[in-house]
Amino acid sequence: MGLAGLRGLLRCPPCYARDLVVPIRAPALKSWQTMTRSRPSLPYRFLRMLAIRLMQFFGNLLKLLFYVHFKLMPHARFKMPPVSPPLWRSSRPQAVARTLWQTNYTDTVTLPVYVNYLWNRLMAPTHEHRYCNDDVCAEFIRTHFPGAIHEAYSRLQIGAARADFWRVLVLLKEGGVYMDIDAALCWSPESLFADGRTELLIRNDDGRITNYFMASAAGNPLMLEIADRILRNIQENKLESVYDMTGPTVVDAVAGGRDDVAVERSKLVCRQGQFTSKRFQYPDKLRGYWVKEQQEKSILK
Repeated sequence: MGLAGLRGLLRCPPCYARDLVVPIRAPALKSWQTMTRSRPSLPYRFLRMLAIRLMQFFGNLLKLLFYVHFKLMPHARFKMPPVSPPLWRSSRPQAVARTLWQTNYTDTVTLPVYVNYLWNRLMAPTHEHRYCNDDVCAEFIRTHFPGAIHEAYSRLQIGAARADFWRVLVLLKEGGVYMDIDAALCWSPESLFADGRTELLIRNDDGRITNYFMASAAGNPLMLEIADRILRNIQENKLESVYDMTGPTVVDAVAGGRDDVAVERSKLVCRQGQFTSKRFQYPDKLRGYWVKEQQEKSILK
Protein backbone atom coordinates (compact mmCIF):
# COMPACT_ATOMS: atom_id res chain seq x y z
CA MET A 1 0.00 0.00 0.00
CA GLY A 2 1.43 3.38 -1.02
CA LEU A 3 0.40 6.99 -0.48
CA ALA A 4 -2.71 6.51 -2.60
CA GLY A 5 -3.82 3.64 -0.37
CA LEU A 6 -3.22 5.65 2.79
CA ARG A 7 -5.19 8.56 1.38
CA GLY A 8 -7.98 6.11 0.63
CA LEU A 9 -8.04 5.04 4.28
CA LEU A 10 -8.23 8.65 5.36
CA ARG A 11 -11.36 9.11 3.24
CA CYS A 12 -12.97 5.84 4.34
CA PRO A 13 -16.13 6.59 6.42
CA PRO A 14 -15.79 3.43 8.60
CA CYS A 15 -12.21 4.43 9.47
CA TYR A 16 -12.72 8.09 10.20
CA ALA A 17 -15.54 10.24 11.38
CA ARG A 18 -14.41 13.05 9.09
CA ASP A 19 -12.46 13.53 5.88
CA LEU A 20 -8.98 14.41 7.08
CA VAL A 21 -7.46 15.14 3.68
CA VAL A 22 -8.73 18.69 3.48
CA PRO A 23 -6.87 22.01 3.42
CA ILE A 24 -5.85 22.95 6.95
CA ARG A 25 -6.84 26.53 7.66
CA ALA A 26 -4.39 28.24 9.98
CA PRO A 27 -5.49 31.24 12.01
CA ALA A 28 -4.38 34.64 10.75
CA LEU A 29 -1.15 35.88 12.27
CA LYS A 30 -0.98 38.93 14.45
CA SER A 31 1.88 41.35 13.99
CA TRP A 32 3.71 40.32 17.16
CA GLN A 33 3.49 36.63 16.19
CA THR A 34 4.98 37.31 12.78
CA MET A 35 7.84 39.28 14.34
CA THR A 36 8.47 36.61 16.97
CA ARG A 37 8.74 33.79 14.41
CA SER A 38 10.70 35.54 11.68
CA ARG A 39 13.11 37.65 13.73
CA PRO A 40 12.81 37.00 17.48
CA SER A 41 14.12 39.87 19.51
CA LEU A 42 17.30 39.57 21.55
CA PRO A 43 15.45 39.92 24.90
CA TYR A 44 13.01 37.18 23.84
CA ARG A 45 15.84 34.80 22.91
CA PHE A 46 17.73 35.61 26.11
CA LEU A 47 14.73 35.09 28.39
CA ARG A 48 13.77 31.86 26.65
CA MET A 49 17.29 30.41 26.96
CA LEU A 50 17.53 31.57 30.58
CA ALA A 51 14.22 29.89 31.42
CA ILE A 52 15.29 26.67 29.71
CA ARG A 53 18.64 26.64 31.55
CA LEU A 54 16.85 27.08 34.85
CA MET A 55 14.50 24.21 33.98
CA GLN A 56 17.50 22.02 33.18
CA PHE A 57 19.16 22.89 36.49
CA PHE A 58 15.91 22.17 38.34
CA GLY A 59 15.61 18.82 36.57
CA ASN A 60 19.18 17.80 37.42
CA LEU A 61 18.63 18.73 41.05
CA LEU A 62 15.45 16.68 41.23
CA LYS A 63 17.16 13.75 39.54
CA LEU A 64 19.62 13.53 42.45
CA LEU A 65 16.69 13.33 44.86
CA PHE A 66 15.04 10.70 42.66
CA TYR A 67 18.11 8.46 42.91
CA VAL A 68 17.92 8.68 46.71
CA HIS A 69 14.20 7.90 46.61
CA PHE A 70 14.76 4.95 44.28
CA LYS A 71 17.51 3.60 46.54
CA LEU A 72 15.29 3.80 49.61
CA MET A 73 12.05 2.70 47.93
CA PRO A 74 12.98 0.74 44.80
CA HIS A 75 9.51 -0.77 44.40
CA ALA A 76 7.47 2.44 44.74
CA ARG A 77 5.28 2.90 41.66
CA PHE A 78 2.71 5.44 40.47
CA LYS A 79 -0.21 4.99 38.07
CA MET A 80 -0.41 6.94 34.81
CA PRO A 81 -4.03 7.93 34.10
CA PRO A 82 -5.27 7.04 30.61
CA VAL A 83 -6.86 10.46 30.09
CA SER A 84 -6.17 13.74 31.88
CA PRO A 85 -8.35 16.71 30.88
CA PRO A 86 -6.80 20.15 30.28
CA LEU A 87 -6.22 22.24 33.38
CA TRP A 88 -7.96 25.02 31.48
CA ARG A 89 -9.16 25.49 27.92
CA SER A 90 -7.96 27.97 25.35
CA SER A 91 -10.38 29.63 22.93
CA ARG A 92 -7.63 30.54 20.46
CA PRO A 93 -7.91 28.44 17.29
CA GLN A 94 -4.87 26.49 16.15
CA ALA A 95 -4.19 23.87 13.49
CA VAL A 96 -2.51 21.36 15.82
CA ALA A 97 -4.99 19.67 18.18
CA ARG A 98 -4.45 20.34 21.87
CA THR A 99 -3.84 16.68 22.71
CA LEU A 100 -0.60 15.31 24.13
CA TRP A 101 -0.04 11.62 23.29
CA GLN A 102 2.28 9.22 25.11
CA THR A 103 2.79 5.48 25.28
CA ASN A 104 4.90 3.07 27.31
CA TYR A 105 5.17 -0.65 27.98
CA THR A 106 3.47 -0.14 31.36
CA ASP A 107 1.28 2.49 33.04
CA THR A 108 2.82 1.75 36.45
CA VAL A 109 5.91 3.95 36.63
CA THR A 110 8.60 5.18 38.99
CA LEU A 111 8.46 8.58 40.68
CA PRO A 112 10.75 10.34 38.13
CA VAL A 113 8.59 9.23 35.20
CA TYR A 114 5.44 10.29 37.03
CA VAL A 115 6.95 13.70 37.89
CA ASN A 116 7.90 14.02 34.22
CA TYR A 117 4.21 13.50 33.35
CA LEU A 118 3.17 16.16 35.89
CA TRP A 119 5.76 18.58 34.50
CA ASN A 120 4.34 18.22 30.99
CA ARG A 121 0.85 18.78 32.36
CA LEU A 122 2.02 22.08 33.83
CA MET A 123 3.88 23.10 30.67
CA ALA A 124 0.86 22.24 28.48
CA PRO A 125 -2.11 23.18 30.71
CA THR A 126 -4.47 23.70 27.75
CA HIS A 127 -3.80 20.19 26.40
CA GLU A 128 -5.60 16.96 27.11
CA HIS A 129 -3.11 14.23 28.04
CA ARG A 130 -3.69 10.72 26.70
CA TYR A 131 -1.62 7.75 27.77
CA CYS A 132 -2.02 4.64 25.60
CA ASN A 133 -0.65 1.23 26.58
CA ASP A 134 0.29 -1.50 24.09
CA ASP A 135 -3.24 -2.92 23.91
CA VAL A 136 -4.82 0.49 23.27
CA CYS A 137 -2.28 1.26 20.54
CA ALA A 138 -2.88 -2.09 18.85
CA GLU A 139 -6.66 -1.61 18.96
CA PHE A 140 -6.29 1.87 17.47
CA ILE A 141 -4.32 0.50 14.51
CA ARG A 142 -6.73 -2.40 14.02
CA THR A 143 -9.78 -0.13 14.05
CA HIS A 144 -8.56 2.83 12.01
CA PHE A 145 -5.93 1.30 9.72
CA PRO A 146 -7.15 -2.18 8.75
CA GLY A 147 -5.51 -4.17 6.02
CA ALA A 148 -1.87 -3.69 5.02
CA ILE A 149 -1.02 -1.20 7.78
CA HIS A 150 -2.45 -3.36 10.55
CA GLU A 151 -0.74 -6.41 9.10
CA ALA A 152 2.61 -4.60 9.01
CA TYR A 153 2.16 -3.27 12.55
CA SER A 154 1.29 -6.77 13.82
CA ARG A 155 4.58 -8.11 12.45
CA LEU A 156 6.63 -5.79 14.70
CA GLN A 157 8.05 -7.65 17.71
CA ILE A 158 9.87 -4.79 19.45
CA GLY A 159 7.85 -2.32 21.50
CA ALA A 160 9.81 0.74 20.38
CA ALA A 161 9.16 -0.10 16.72
CA ARG A 162 5.43 -0.42 17.35
CA ALA A 163 5.48 2.91 19.20
CA ASP A 164 7.34 4.52 16.29
CA PHE A 165 4.65 3.47 13.81
CA TRP A 166 1.74 4.23 16.15
CA ARG A 167 2.86 7.79 16.91
CA VAL A 168 2.89 8.72 13.24
CA LEU A 169 -0.52 7.14 12.60
CA VAL A 170 -2.19 8.70 15.65
CA LEU A 171 -0.94 12.14 14.60
CA LEU A 172 -2.09 11.49 11.04
CA LYS A 173 -5.60 10.66 12.22
CA GLU A 174 -6.13 12.73 15.35
CA GLY A 175 -3.40 15.35 15.29
CA GLY A 176 -1.72 16.74 18.39
CA VAL A 177 1.65 16.41 20.09
CA TYR A 178 3.48 13.12 20.62
CA MET A 179 6.25 12.81 23.22
CA ASP A 180 8.25 9.86 24.50
CA ILE A 181 7.52 8.94 28.10
CA ASP A 182 10.91 10.36 29.20
CA ALA A 183 10.59 13.62 27.24
CA ALA A 184 9.98 16.90 29.05
CA LEU A 185 8.75 20.11 27.47
CA CYS A 186 11.07 23.12 27.58
CA TRP A 187 8.51 25.58 26.24
CA SER A 188 4.76 25.85 26.16
CA PRO A 189 3.05 24.31 23.10
CA GLU A 190 0.57 27.17 23.29
CA SER A 191 3.44 29.46 22.27
CA LEU A 192 5.02 27.04 19.80
CA PHE A 193 1.85 26.84 17.69
CA ALA A 194 0.69 30.43 18.06
CA ASP A 195 1.82 31.23 14.51
CA GLY A 196 -0.58 28.78 12.88
CA ARG A 197 2.00 26.18 11.86
CA THR A 198 0.63 22.76 10.97
CA GLU A 199 3.54 20.67 12.25
CA LEU A 200 6.67 20.89 14.35
CA LEU A 201 9.65 18.55 14.45
CA ILE A 202 12.88 18.89 16.41
CA ARG A 203 16.51 18.58 15.40
CA ASN A 204 19.27 17.23 17.65
CA ASP A 205 22.68 18.83 18.02
CA ASP A 206 24.05 16.49 15.33
CA GLY A 207 21.74 18.17 12.82
CA ARG A 208 19.41 15.21 12.33
CA ILE A 209 15.67 15.30 12.94
CA THR A 210 14.49 12.95 15.68
CA ASN A 211 11.08 11.53 16.61
CA TYR A 212 10.82 11.61 20.41
CA PHE A 213 8.79 14.80 19.93
CA MET A 214 6.46 15.24 16.96
CA ALA A 215 3.50 17.56 16.48
CA SER A 216 1.09 17.74 13.58
CA ALA A 217 -2.36 18.73 12.47
CA ALA A 218 -4.62 15.81 11.53
CA GLY A 219 -4.33 14.76 7.88
CA ASN A 220 -0.94 16.40 7.41
CA PRO A 221 0.69 15.13 4.17
CA LEU A 222 4.04 15.00 5.99
CA MET A 223 2.74 12.34 8.39
CA LEU A 224 1.29 10.52 5.39
CA GLU A 225 4.72 10.35 3.77
CA ILE A 226 6.42 9.18 6.96
CA ALA A 227 3.79 6.47 7.49
CA ASP A 228 4.21 5.29 3.91
CA ARG A 229 8.01 5.08 4.29
CA ILE A 230 7.70 3.04 7.50
CA LEU A 231 5.17 0.74 5.85
CA ARG A 232 7.51 0.10 2.89
CA ASN A 233 10.45 -0.53 5.23
CA ILE A 234 8.45 -3.19 7.06
CA GLN A 235 7.22 -4.82 3.88
CA GLU A 236 10.70 -4.88 2.31
CA ASN A 237 12.38 -6.01 5.56
CA LYS A 238 15.91 -5.03 4.51
CA LEU A 239 16.91 -3.06 7.63
CA GLU A 240 18.28 -4.51 10.86
CA SER A 241 17.85 -1.58 13.24
CA VAL A 242 14.64 -0.20 14.76
CA TYR A 243 16.24 3.23 14.50
CA ASP A 244 16.42 2.87 10.71
CA MET A 245 13.28 0.83 9.97
CA THR A 246 10.67 2.78 11.95
CA GLY A 247 12.53 5.40 13.98
CA PRO A 248 14.27 8.77 13.61
CA THR A 249 16.12 7.79 10.42
CA VAL A 250 12.78 7.61 8.58
CA VAL A 251 11.59 11.01 9.86
CA ASP A 252 14.92 12.64 8.98
CA ALA A 253 14.91 11.08 5.50
CA VAL A 254 11.42 12.43 4.76
CA ALA A 255 11.57 15.84 6.46
CA GLY A 256 15.27 16.71 6.58
CA GLY A 257 16.34 19.50 4.26
CA ARG A 258 12.79 20.59 3.43
CA ASP A 259 11.93 24.28 3.68
CA ASP A 260 8.19 23.64 4.06
CA VAL A 261 8.50 21.76 7.37
CA ALA A 262 8.74 23.59 10.71
CA VAL A 263 11.81 22.38 12.62
CA GLU A 264 13.36 23.77 15.81
CA ARG A 265 16.35 22.77 17.92
CA SER A 266 15.43 20.11 20.46
CA LYS A 267 16.91 22.04 23.38
CA LEU A 268 14.42 24.87 22.73
CA VAL A 269 11.35 22.63 22.61
CA CYS A 270 11.70 19.32 24.45
CA ARG A 271 14.46 17.35 26.19
CA GLN A 272 14.87 13.67 26.92
CA GLY A 273 16.03 12.65 30.38
CA GLN A 274 15.47 15.97 32.12
CA PHE A 275 13.94 14.12 35.08
CA THR A 276 14.45 10.49 34.13
CA SER A 277 16.98 7.89 33.02
CA LYS A 278 16.78 4.43 31.45
CA ARG A 279 17.16 2.98 34.96
CA PHE A 280 14.03 4.85 36.06
CA GLN A 281 12.14 4.04 32.85
CA TYR A 282 12.97 0.30 32.95
CA PRO A 283 13.34 -0.35 36.69
CA ASP A 284 12.37 -4.01 36.52
CA LYS A 285 13.41 -4.91 32.98
CA LEU A 286 16.33 -2.93 31.59
CA ARG A 287 16.54 -5.61 28.92
CA GLY A 288 13.23 -4.24 27.67
CA TYR A 289 15.05 -1.17 26.35
CA TRP A 290 14.83 -1.46 22.56
CA VAL A 291 18.61 -1.52 22.04
CA LYS A 292 18.83 -4.59 24.28
CA GLU A 293 15.64 -6.11 22.90
CA GLN A 294 16.74 -6.08 19.26
CA GLN A 295 19.94 -7.90 20.22
CA GLU A 296 17.82 -10.85 21.33
CA LYS A 297 15.19 -11.03 18.58
CA SER A 298 14.47 -9.77 15.09
CA ILE A 299 12.36 -6.67 14.52
CA LEU A 300 9.75 -8.55 12.52
CA LYS A 301 7.98 -11.85 13.07
